[in-house]
Amino acid sequence: MKLKKLLLPLLSMLIGLLFTLILLELIFRVLPTRESLKVIPVNSDNPVIRFTPNRDVIWSSGAGFSIITKKHVNNYGFLNDQNYSKEATSPLLAIIGDSYVAAKQVENNESMHGILSTITEGKGRIYSFASSGSPLSTYLAYAEYAKQFNPKGLAFIIIGNDFDESLLKYKKDPAFHYFQQKEDRLVLTRVNYHSSFIKDIARKSALVRYLTYNAPIKALFAITQTTHVDKKIKYVGNTQAGFTPERLKDSKNAVNRFFELLPAKTDVPKEKILFVMDGIRPNLYDAKSLKESRGSYYDIMRQYFIKIATIKGYEVLDMQPHFIKAHQENNTTFEYPTDNHWNKNGHKLVAEKIVDSKVYKKLFNP
Repeated sequence: MKLKKLLLPLLSMLIGLLFTLILLELIFRVLPTRESLKVIPVNSDNPVIRFTPNRDVIWSSGAGFSIITKKHVNNYGFLNDQNYSKEATSPLLAIIGDSYVAAKQVENNESMHGILSTITEGKGRIYSFASSGSPLSTYLAYAEYAKQFNPKGLAFIIIGNDFDESLLKYKKDPAFHYFQQKEDRLVLTRVNYHSSFIKDIARKSALVRYLTYNAPIKALFAITQTTHVDKKIKYVGNTQAGFTPERLKDSKNAVNRFFELLPAKTDVPKEKILFVMDGIRPNLYDAKSLKESRGSYYDIMRQYFIKIATIKGYEVLDMQPHFIKAHQENNTTFEYPTDNHWNKNGHKLVAEKIVDSKVYKKLFNP
């Protein structure tokens, strides 16, 4: 009898908890909870990170869904409304990058490559090859993968965390390519990826996805565990502003190795390769803040990358002066209040400036 009295409250509590979980699951299935893009296993058969093809997914950001987009994954597993074709013969410009090219924060047709596709219709094609988290080293793998579509030109989008995160020494996330130090040189190395059975099952739950993507518990835990030292860390251009001499040296070595491998990975003449460098946002909206960002890691590395690319004969489109000019004229901002990725304004201006580039004109306006 005593055991029964003890078990009844416990059973009631478990039933109540189960009911609550089911109710929350139903609620988050109705709400625009972020859906998984379902990364395809990365290995020798599929050497670059792509997503399960031919799908429409909802992408959202924040606990309150501050950003909501509908994204299409095309026939080759990239976030693009176009299906890619190996047989097409019209001139192709391949856009390569990370989350700024995948552009989950905007609809595909409002992304930089989506806008370019509309502008270029009837003249040629714009294909994008990108995934969040990809660094310079992975861009080389994407460039090699893009060869099967016979691109006549390439545009690489460069941001603040592309440099040190190209090194296996600083980042080891699976599914990407990194530079690994072997003897006296950096070797491009793929880290394979395969999703676990448990993760595949968990992603089917809208509640789990909400707690993982929209309102991540680990982020809340990180906030509660922040130390006094952590609070002093400043970020400039999506990466830590401070640096050690070792980090700076390693990053420059990664840039140098990137340019050494680039010709063989692309098979495209350098006069048809464009590098688009992001500005130091949001610092560039204020002269004082921009001045304070000088000497930061991204400030040094963006100048180094631009210098090396220019010396080697590549065209560089530095978006910083264009962002500054547009902001001064119209008070335009190029990112979200809750997300530093380009908003519609950013993608639109980048697309316009790519159209003005020598590389674009050689391909589509000869």
